[in-house]
Amino acid sequence: MRQKDIKAIFSEFDGYCETLDRNGCITYPVTITWTMTGRHFGRPVVVILGEARESGDLPPGELQVPAEILEEVRQVGYGAEPLSLEEIKEYWREARRLSVKNHWHPEARLVQY
Repeated sequence: MRQKDIKAIFSEFDGYCETLDRNGCITYPVTITWTMTGRHFGRPVVVILGEARESGDLPPGELQVPAEILEEVRQVGYGAEPLSLEEIKEYWREARRLSVKNHWHPEARLVQY
């Protein structure tokens, strides 16, 4: 069954926070889609800046996804933690305040915890 695309966030484990003497991660938006062609047929795949990324193509880190798709994304090899859509939106709103300089993803933000 084809599901609709879902917006999620990816939290990248990185030494950036350590250099600032803070706890946190670099976070950016991703889309999870279910493609109907090729080797990803019927499976969730993460899309970042228009490019499909399998679990091995991502930097070390975890997806923050709605609980209803958590097991499905884990089954295809992604590291993931559950967050509701509202929590994802709030997490991202908070993250917008702290940009990350010189990161490969233009929308990357520093999330402190």
